[in-house]
Amino acid sequence: MEALTARERYIRLFRGEPIDRIPVCPRVFKNVVFEYNKTKDLQDEFVERVIDYYRVFNFDIIDWNCSPQPAFRMQDLLLEGPNWHPEIRIDESDKKKDEIVTVNTPKGQLRRILRTTITGEWEVESALVEYPIKNRKDFDIIVEFMPEPYQIDTFSIKKTKELIGNDGIVSPAIPGAFNLLGHCYRPLENLLMDAMMEPDFYHDMMNYFVSRTFNYMQQIIDVGIEFLEFGANMANGIVVSPDYLVEHILPYENKLADFAQNQGVLTLYHNCGHAKNHLDVYGQLHHRAWGYLAPAPHGDVVLDDVIKKVPKEMILWGHVDQIDFLRQASPEEIQQRVKYICEKMKPRGNFILGTTDYLEVNTPPENLHALVEAGHKYGRY
Repeated sequence: MEALTARERYIRLFRGEPIDRIPVCPRVFKNVVFEYNKTKDLQDEFVERVIDYYRVFNFDIIDWNCSPQPAFRMQDLLLEGPNWHPEIRIDESDKKKDEIVTVNTPKGQLRRILRTTITGEWEVESALVEYPIKNRKDFDIIVEFMPEPYQIDTFSIKKTKELIGNDGIVSPAIPGAFNLLGHCYRPLENLLMDAMMEPDFYHDMMNYFVSRTFNYMQQIIDVGIEFLEFGANMANGIVVSPDYLVEHILPYENKLADFAQNQGVLTLYHNCGHAKNHLDVYGQLHHRAWGYLAPAPHGDVVLDDVIKKVPKEMILWGHVDQIDFLRQASPEEIQQRVKYICEKMKPRGNFILGTTDYLEVNTPPENLHALVEAGHKYGRY
């Protein structure tokens, strides 16, 4: 087969048609783009610099940095409505910023604290330290008074698509049903117990936020995309059992997958952590792709188990550890690891060679070149 463009390669892969070789694409985030450009101050040039970074290393581009910003998962609480009035206060120190949101409604207040911490020269981490849904009353306030979904800004998706051209595809990332609640509205430990102790409360929350997510999904789908990623790592293989996953989580994740895939958009289930315990039930996922097959020590995925247990029809992406291995190994060791992975996965097919999550700073450029060169050499069908 003649060489395909990256875009052709992905489209044929999604259609179940033969391709020339395994696509190669680590997950790229803004941290390494900032590092490469030696500045965080990219502003209007950010999209261009992201695409430049992919091209420097000849990756088969799948870009998720185009995901609409600000993210609806955090922005919904900040909407203004007739009976929904948020107030924002910022507490800031050298390496930490707290955004304290108080929402005033006729039936009470909701409060959320989002903490952003500088963790390195090019990286920050953001997480809630106080969640808005503390009890059933808080959720009922959201249902009654939260404004309708807003019009998100999809300009970055359109611009990224144009810049990528035939060098790949876009894959906006949004939270899955459980991740949305666990990241943005209800503490994980409470959410896990809700499903068993207060099932009506749990299912009402899941259904409500799935319904809101449909609206935002449709806005993204209407731009014209082929691939959509759903964050699902909170309910990983060491947090919930396979039975819990099937009974309490998959019905809602599958609703999201069906909504997109019924419109011709392939969806990916993002569990970048432990998954070995769930492999036997991944066949019940409606998502047609799963990333990112994290091996030990930061995950527990073994390729032989995946090949044996995960349906061949599911597209798989990842398996190269970027936290330690890709930063510390020699180019020769990386080439040997890629050879092993490709030889394992080529007979199965439906595989994209990549990392188990986004690239870390201080990854030697020669190691990324080695990853791509070996993928091209050993991944040819």
